[in-house]
Amino acid sequence: MQFNWQKIYSENSPKLLGICRRYVQDVGTAEDIVQDSFITAIQKNHQLKDEKTLFAWLKKIVVNNALQYIRKSSKEVFLTSELSEISDTSTEMIATSVIDETNHILAYNFTREELLKSIDSLPPHHKSVFNLYYIENYSHAEISSVLKIPVNTSKSHLMRAKKFIQNYLTTHFISSETQKNKTSQLLIFLGFGGLLWAQTFKSKFSDFAISPSKSFEIPSDIPLNTILFTSNNFWKQKIIIGSTLFIIIVGSVLLFNPKNALVRALHSNISDSESKEKSVSSHETKTDQEEALKHSSISQKSNSETKKDVETDNSSTIKTKNLVSSKKIIKKEYADSASHKVIIIKKIIQRDTIYVER
Repeated sequence: MQFNWQKIYSENSPKLLGICRRYVQDVGTAEDIVQDSFITAIQKNHQLKDEKTLFAWLKKIVVNNALQYIRKSSKEVFLTSELSEISDTSTEMIATSVIDETNHILAYNFTREELLKSIDSLPPHHKSVFNLYYIENYSHAEISSVLKIPVNTSKSHLMRAKKFIQNYLTTHFISSETQKNKTSQLLIFLGFGGLLWAQTFKSKFSDFAISPSKSFEIPSDIPLNTILFTSNNFWKQKIIIGSTLFIIIVGSVLLFNPKNALVRALHSNISDSESKEKSVSSHETKTDQEEALKHSSISQKSNSETKKDVETDNSSTIKTKNLVSSKKIIKKEYADSASHKVIIIKKIIQRDTIYVER
């Protein structure tokens, strides 16, 4: 979606001009600051990440430019009027110290124009701190960073600004006919008078707007066609990257988890194959042992028969010698060959048995 800066200016410039007016008393100068702020926003549009924060972003630029203008234009004023300002400040502080806290200045009802005049009466550096603290909701640390002043200096400026405003309103707008605010009186009675400063000024200037008198002209050297909202694409990229990382992490956890079904199946297949191999090897060893036992029993029988034939046939010495030699051969081959040479023994035994039979 493309920026329409003319539309944005027409919608937001009245409120932004009202904000700038609290810092700069001259409306024409304030309007120039607002237009310069829009040009800055156009040049730095890439810094805007979400279009919902557009007004807050523009407001920050306007406030910074207004403070910069005050800082540049007030240097000579500070040098020439600092001594008289200190004497005036001390006089006003002595005068306002006589006022009782029960007669808090904000217990009265003031119009926005009256409060704006009281702000205009402040010295530039006091005005900046007062606006930032009570209306923009800055802390003293943030004011110190923005204005390049110590925190204690910011606190001192705020205290003096309150005294200035209290004295100005008392002198110019309070009379016997001025009405009081019952809610404010109750807060003061309960000890919450300090909250009235922010509450009163925020409520009065929340909808403060001034219609600009000048038309906004965008410089020709700024290409409008290349200015796009980046919030949607930015968040889409964030979502895609985040979801991709999430899927990778979850997949790796599930894959390498010992409780995973796939891992269990792989382990079970491996264990089954190992058990089958063990069973086959054990079965083979058992069969080898059984065959060895069978052959040994056959050999024992053949030996016994051979002994009988040797005893019955004492006349045949040649046969006896052959039987003894064959017996020795059988024992020797059986002792040397174990289970793997049983077949050879069997053949020898069969040949011997054929030879011995009558």
